[in-house]
Amino acid sequence: MHGKSILGIILFLLTLTLTILHGSLTDKYIQNHQLSNQIKKGTIQQISNLDLENSYFYQSPELQFIEPQNFHNTQTVIPRKNQSRLKNISTSPSQPTYEIIDILWILLCSGLVFIMQPGFMCLESGLTRSKNSINVAIKNFTDFGISVACFWSFGFAFMFGSSSSGIIGHSKFFLATNLQPFDAAFFLFQAMFCGTATTIVSGAVAERMKFASYLFVAFLVSGLVYPIFGHWVWNGVDTGILTGWLGRNGFVDFAGSSVVHSIGGWVSLATILIIGPRTGRFPPGRPPEKIHGSNLPLSVLGAMLIWFGWFGFNGGSTLEFNEQVAGVIVNTVLASVGGMLTTLGITWYIRTIPSVEGLINGTLSGLVGITAACHAVTAFSAIFIGVIAAIVTMLVEQALEKIRVDDAVGAIPVHLGGGIWGTLAVAFFGKAEVLDTGLGFSQQLTVQLLGIFSAFLLGFCLVYPILFITNKLHSFRVSQADEHIGLNVSEHRAKTEILDLFRVMDSQARTQDLSLRVPVEPFTEVGQIANRYNQVMDILEEVTARNDAIIKVATDAIITFTNPELEIISINPSASAIFGYENQDLIGRSIYQIFDFTINPLTMEKMDTKHLLTEVEELTVETLKLWINPDLIFYQSLEIKNYCYVFDLQDIQPENWQSFFPSFLHLLEENLVDIQTESELQKKSDKQHYYIEQLISKIADSGNLYELVGIRADGSLFPMEIALREAKFNQKTFYTGTFRDITDRKESEIKLKENEQRFRSLSRATFEGIMIQEQGKIVEINIAAAQMFRYELSEMIGMNTFDLITPEYQDFVLEKIASGYEKPYEVVGVRKDESTFPLEIEAKIFFYRGNKNRVAALRDITERKLAEAALRESEERFRSVMEQAADAFIIYEMNGKIVDVNQSTCKSLGYKREELLNLYIEDIEVNFLSEKMSEKWQNLIPGTPMTIEGIHRRKNRTTFPVEIRLGLLKAGNGKLILALCRDITERKKAEAALLLEQEKSEKLLLNILPKPIADRLKEGDSTIAEGFAEVTVLFADLVGFTELAGRATPQRLVYWLNEIFSRFDLLAEKYGLEKIKTIGDAYMVVGGLPDPMENHAEAIALMAIDMLEEVAHFADEQEQNFNIRIGINTGPVVAGVIGRKKFIYDLWGDTVNIASRMESHGIPGLIQVTQETYQILQHKFLFKERGLINIKGKGYMKAYILREKKKL
Repeated sequence: MHGKSILGIILFLLTLTLTILHGSLTDKYIQNHQLSNQIKKGTIQQISNLDLENSYFYQSPELQFIEPQNFHNTQTVIPRKNQSRLKNISTSPSQPTYEIIDILWILLCSGLVFIMQPGFMCLESGLTRSKNSINVAIKNFTDFGISVACFWSFGFAFMFGSSSSGIIGHSKFFLATNLQPFDAAFFLFQAMFCGTATTIVSGAVAERMKFASYLFVAFLVSGLVYPIFGHWVWNGVDTGILTGWLGRNGFVDFAGSSVVHSIGGWVSLATILIIGPRTGRFPPGRPPEKIHGSNLPLSVLGAMLIWFGWFGFNGGSTLEFNEQVAGVIVNTVLASVGGMLTTLGITWYIRTIPSVEGLINGTLSGLVGITAACHAVTAFSAIFIGVIAAIVTMLVEQALEKIRVDDAVGAIPVHLGGGIWGTLAVAFFGKAEVLDTGLGFSQQLTVQLLGIFSAFLLGFCLVYPILFITNKLHSFRVSQADEHIGLNVSEHRAKTEILDLFRVMDSQARTQDLSLRVPVEPFTEVGQIANRYNQVMDILEEVTARNDAIIKVATDAIITFTNPELEIISINPSASAIFGYENQDLIGRSIYQIFDFTINPLTMEKMDTKHLLTEVEELTVETLKLWINPDLIFYQSLEIKNYCYVFDLQDIQPENWQSFFPSFLHLLEENLVDIQTESELQKKSDKQHYYIEQLISKIADSGNLYELVGIRADGSLFPMEIALREAKFNQKTFYTGTFRDITDRKESEIKLKENEQRFRSLSRATFEGIMIQEQGKIVEINIAAAQMFRYELSEMIGMNTFDLITPEYQDFVLEKIASGYEKPYEVVGVRKDESTFPLEIEAKIFFYRGNKNRVAALRDITERKLAEAALRESEERFRSVMEQAADAFIIYEMNGKIVDVNQSTCKSLGYKREELLNLYIEDIEVNFLSEKMSEKWQNLIPGTPMTIEGIHRRKNRTTFPVEIRLGLLKAGNGKLILALCRDITERKKAEAALLLEQEKSEKLLLNILPKPIADRLKEGDSTIAEGFAEVTVLFADLVGFTELAGRATPQRLVYWLNEIFSRFDLLAEKYGLEKIKTIGDAYMVVGGLPDPMENHAEAIALMAIDMLEEVAHFADEQEQNFNIRIGINTGPVVAGVIGRKKFIYDLWGDTVNIASRMESHGIPGLIQVTQETYQILQHKFLFKERGLINIKGKGYMKAYILREKKKL
């Protein structure tokens, strides 16, 4: 590790040394070049030697004007105003000042540039996944603080301090606060630029880089890379003299296409190459997978904030509020719009939909591209710069994807690609009078390229080794598990709703604790999921608890207690389990300790003491009011009411006690007088106990079951059902009772009530009519049923159900009821106004409270009947259309059986309709099995027909081609196939004839042109021209043919030429050569095009030898003195197709001319080649050197005579 650190330091120092040396040498060269063309004032030389280290932004007061050394760059360098606006105030020399409006403008623009910081945050958060949004936000937030701190501490000194050889600054460290107003504003503006350059890296490395590692990169950019390159370009911009080596040499970057954006892009590229792509972005062996962002509207908002901030980014770079500001901002807007519209058009054309990411990056690329030259171009140039920037960005984006470099938000294509183009655009579009560098176009372009290369050296070549070594020591990338769960959690321990949901699920799976619940965040999708999950767990936990209760239920508790003391004297084991006491603990306790007579068992709420009972003197005289829980009474308003009845206890006898009080709740006291003294409270308590004793006595006398509230050992309450009997033993009276925990039963009763209420609510909400009958009378009905029969709800309660049905269907309904028929059946209903309508009834029997009831679902099927009638009418129309159609209509079942046909089908196949209905598709379709038509049937989708071709077989076994259009039909619960078949016999004949003509045309074209060239012409290539580095060209000419032509007849002459050249054509095909043309008695052939071949020279040589033999044979056959000259040359040519009519594939170039000269200066009966051809063939063929011959237009050239192929 220590050795790697030393290696990194050595690489850094070596790179820095080379950069300094390169800058110095380039500076010296350009200075010497410019001094010969310009006349410099004496003050310029003096100013260049000034030591600016005495003050941060101080200039010599003796100077009235400050001009840049070597050139007058009035747009890149903004000189201060040296005329003080406050005269006669001080006798000291005037200090360089700025107008207040200039300082205000710089401060305003600083704020606009700062707005770009939240813009980048929104942009990157929206383009990345939500599980990393917090990490993206905190990176953008933190890197700004780091960049400003580093820039204040030493970055500003490196960038704008006194220059050392134009490489780095060495003053103005830890910038003081007692600055001149402009100096402070200038520092703030530049600090915003530093933050912008730093945050570019954030988006590129998003979703896989450790937060601490990113902070290191941010420190490296803001503290070292950006300030040093900024020094090279902008040092001295505040004083009016550019002292950085790039700035002095004429490099122009008005607002930072290279200084800010290219530097950010180069560092981003170096970092991405170190940390690699996101998991899943480039799966092995598959195309790249696009990782979609979480919030594109947020990204668009971020892009618009960046766009707005760019007004200050470019507009503030004037460093004063002057006449240039408006033009700079207008150019900025036009370039961004040009980039946006270009991307919109291209992406829309390629992808058929506009790309949001493309629009964002196109806009930003236009902004980056115009930044370097926004002060020195016209409006049209600005738009063109934006257009090219957008195209460059898309190309870079494709290139990165091709080489599998993962840029999460497209920072490299936008900032690096757009930045490089913007820097070059200065030379291409910048107005020389505005740039005022004194450089010509080529010189300006050279220095712009030098700046781009310098940015590459510093931003990539220096950064990459540092990051590489640091990554070896401390990995920059998060683990795969952390990347999967998201950097919000792994890097910042942020909780999310979905994570909480998963954790609870995991905990429940591990512990099987069903009581755990997920925190619910309202008004969010995950919160709704959590709420529903909790509801499921509530029901699941309740069901589980109920099952446990069923499994673990114990027998009733049996307790014996004395009378009247009500002291427990004995219990059974179940009592201990029910009440939670040990046997000995319950013995001797009062019954009041295990029962609470002041709690309502229904609501489990405690009543105020003063309402417990009525204070009376004699129980038998005064009435005692008791809370009771009568059966729930259902009214049509569906309200549930508890009633309190008042009885005289002396009238209540044991035999009717249960009918009056089915369930005791508690005693209620009325008209209780305030009791102040302790004795009165004791008296009241004694009377309460007395009345409770009387109550227990009445329960025991009745022999019925009653309900009370039990108290367990831990103080918890539960409802109980008790039954008491009074017993006497040895003159003592005691009670023995059974006590049952009825908690489950109470819960069931509550659930039952809820279900009943839910059923009633559901029945009211349904569109179907619901009616409950008991003994033929309506006992319950919903609103839909009442509306169906046009009655009020109250009118229908108690009605006879047969009053709602026409008389002719009443016996039919009675039959269905008697047989227990539960399927739907149809009758005719009668409304209140005596109108009738078709009615469907579906009824079932159920028992409720021991009574047999019948619930019926009622449906008004008027619309269905109308639809059925319309369907029958539609079927009849369809049948009519089928029968009248000229094409064959065939309807199949899914297994291929024919179920219906029209007359055209019978006519075309020669069958009768009855015969066809007994056939399957295999009987009439020849290709059914071979073409796997049954599989195609299974893939049919309703509403999406399929067209195929087949061959039908007639009854007489003849066949004919058909075009079949298949469609899927739904028939009830099944499916049918409708096939529309058309005889295409004539069409097939026409197609065959057309194909034959096409083949003839193809052969004719291939006789004129090589096949690759013909293919390109057919594809629409209008201009065919190619260059070939090396081919071999042969020219042959019949010797004395002109004289022979004068003696022979035309027919004979043409016959000779055709026969000779046809033999040459066969030889060309034999050796794979391309015949070019014949001109009169001359023949031209070439080897090595249009398809390259390695042995083109050898093939030409062999053909030439065979040509001599063929001519000799033909001369013997014809008894004529035929002879030829052959010339061969090897070299480059240009080949292409020329002409619109009678076009040919021809060759051009010096190689062709020399081959022609070799033929024309050759010797009859011999093959003459050039030295180039000789060099290629000398090892395989025998040659004889002819010597130098004078070639027209070429002078003397050495020629060789090819004799024969060497014997191996």
